[in-house]
Amino acid sequence: MSYRIEVCPNNRAGCKDKNCKDAAVKIKKGELRLGTWVEIQEHGSWAWRHWGCVSGEQIQNMQNKIGKGSNGEYRWDALDGWEELEDAPAVQERIKRVINQGFIDPEDFNGVSGFRYASRPGIPLTHIFDK
Repeated sequence: MSYRIEVCPNNRAGCKDKNCKDAAVKIKKGELRLGTWVEIQEHGSWAWRHWGCVSGEQIQNMQNKIGKGSNGEYRWDALDGWEELEDAPAVQERIKRVINQGFIDPEDFNGVSGFRYASRPGIPLTHIFDK
C-alpha cells in the first residue's frame, strides 16, 4: 500500500474517514493530509484523510512501509511527498514526531484516544463533530 503526505493545495478533497465522509467534510487548503493509493478495476487514485483522522494502524503501516535505515532512523525520503515539504520544516517535524512515537498528537487527533496508537485499526464512535 502506498501513502502520500502533503499540505492540501485546494478545498476539493473529501476526507475518507467515515464520520467526515458522512458529513461531507472537505479537507481545507493548507491542512495536512494523508493519501492512500487505491486501485479499483485498474484505475487508481488517492483516498485522502485529514491528518487528525489517521488511525494508529495506518501509522504502523507507514512505519513498516518506509522502514529504518542502517542509522536506525526512518527513511523519510521513502514517504511520498516528503521532498515537497522541505520548505515546511515544522510540518516535517510534526510528521517525524508522529511516525516515531506511533500516534497522532492529542491536539490533532479527531477520534477516540485509544485508537490513535499504532496497530489500532480505526476511529470509532466519537469524532470531532461530537466534541
